[in-house]
Amino acid sequence: MGWVPCLDLENRMTTVNPDNLSARAPVPPLLTPRFALLLFNAGIFGLAFSTYFLLPKFLAVELAADAATIGSVTSIAWLASVFVVPIVGVQIDHHGRKYFGCLGATIFAFACLGYLWVSAVGPLLWILRLCQGLSFTLFFVSMSTLATDISPAERLGQAIGVFGAVMISTNAIGPALAEWGAQQYGWPTIFAATACCAGLAAILTLFVPEQHKKHDQAERTSMLQVITRPGLRRILLVATMAGWTFAAVFTFYQPWALELGFEQVSSFLIAYALCAMVSRIGLGGLADRLGRLRVAKAALLLYVSVPFALIWLDVIGLTLTGALLGLAHGVFFPALNALAVDYAQDGERGKAMASFNGAFNVGFFSGSFLLGYVVLATNYPTIFVIAGASCFAAFVVLSSTPKMAAGKTREPSEAAHKHSSE
Repeated sequence: MGWVPCLDLENRMTTVNPDNLSARAPVPPLLTPRFALLLFNAGIFGLAFSTYFLLPKFLAVELAADAATIGSVTSIAWLASVFVVPIVGVQIDHHGRKYFGCLGATIFAFACLGYLWVSAVGPLLWILRLCQGLSFTLFFVSMSTLATDISPAERLGQAIGVFGAVMISTNAIGPALAEWGAQQYGWPTIFAATACCAGLAAILTLFVPEQHKKHDQAERTSMLQVITRPGLRRILLVATMAGWTFAAVFTFYQPWALELGFEQVSSFLIAYALCAMVSRIGLGGLADRLGRLRVAKAALLLYVSVPFALIWLDVIGLTLTGALLGLAHGVFFPALNALAVDYAQDGERGKAMASFNGAFNVGFFSGSFLLGYVVLATNYPTIFVIAGASCFAAFVVLSSTPKMAAGKTREPSEAAHKHSSE
């Protein structure tokens, strides 16, 4: 088709190429009915999962666990996640997403019921944490990958941000309700309630529409080939280092606060979740507009200040420190995650999402496990200094990433054409 005449704003005759008009077509909406159902289901599961962010308090108060034990019990779930991630990434690319999500929610429900018989730190507790790490990975990787499948390519960063915002919102609701409920009705009631939520999520997962298509690329490309791509390797290293920082803050702020004399610790999680949710929804499209690498670097620089703020927790307070973490993590995580997905073809998204979450969980596991022993040898401020230094090193690595490393494996125009033709 040739060039066609049209009037500009000054009523002058000009010509426009119709090919350029199609390039300016409106971006498809993100919040479709099936995306909304996916978000609702993620929220139900998130309520169950987020309650266990209060596990360090349960271990310290109810089971009299020390810092090393708290770190080890917390981290073992993420160790299980690290080992299962390669399997999950490959299988959901081959066989679809939602049935693995249903399996994860079901296992998590039974693990929650197992806490009814926990009365001391022992084998049962370790097994349950392993099951929770395995099941969370099954659910989260499957559902977050499905979220990228059903979202327009132009809104990929926003889709990851909104999905994460829903999960993060439960980080406020779950622990707050659990802390109040444990005081009123006891911990067994809380564990039973989380089992019910996870069971409901397992059922709802089956009703999430999915049109899984096998891609030849998924069959040809191994997980190892995906994670060893030059640009992606650097992104995964940064994710691991950020996971280390996140572990130091999230695992040890509770025993540190209790040591300082705080009695209620959920205000940190509430502030964190609210700020992360607002930043992911309000700023969710920022990385798509300004560039994912640029936004991730800016947010990571803010991230550096969080562990140092914990050193002066008695002055700054739980609420402000939690809000700072929420703002930094809420912008950084989806931007870097979307950058990782950019390196994957359509048939490799499961592997890309799994490898990114696996790298972050490696950092979380190692940070939670090792820093607990550092606390026993030194004190809590020492591990927060180490975490801050690790985060700054991650910023240096990300800042040295060449601009070409932020390029996409597939062009946005290809994805836009794909969605317009469906």
